[in-house]
Amino acid sequence: MEICSESEAEMIPEGIRETAKAAIYELLPVKSRNRYELVYDLFQKWSNDKNVHTVNEEVILAYLMEKSNILKPSSLWSNYSMLKSTLNIKNNIDISRYPKVNAFLKRKSIGYKLKKSKVLNKEEIDKFLSEGEDKIYLMTKVI
Repeated sequence: MEICSESEAEMIPEGIRETAKAAIYELLPVKSRNRYELVYDLFQKWSNDKNVHTVNEEVILAYLMEKSNILKPSSLWSNYSMLKSTLNIKNNIDISRYPKVNAFLKRKSIGYKLKKSKVLNKEEIDKFLSEGEDKIYLMTKVI
């Protein structure tokens, strides 16, 4: 079999195209698909608002620069990752090949300390279950 051009791809039966679209849709993680779609939609809205009709390194840098004013570095990386996946799947654009974008994200992460959530040990859990006031914590205890 040969790889076909876009004009030849138009001769592919509609049923095959629909099956391929469904397979491509399945490439996004099931549990977080809605989040990926939201990040992609926000980027599309931003692009429309800024009258941007193409995606390149400068556009991604500008978008992430604006996002960096409201997001912590870990969330910025997360948004970048979701946008990278959706742009690759939906638009066949690989933003992971943009070195300035990666450098920008790394620079934004310098000095950032992740906040770790405290994890209760068994004794603390037992104490909470036995001593925590039911009026206040009953639903938490049940869950």
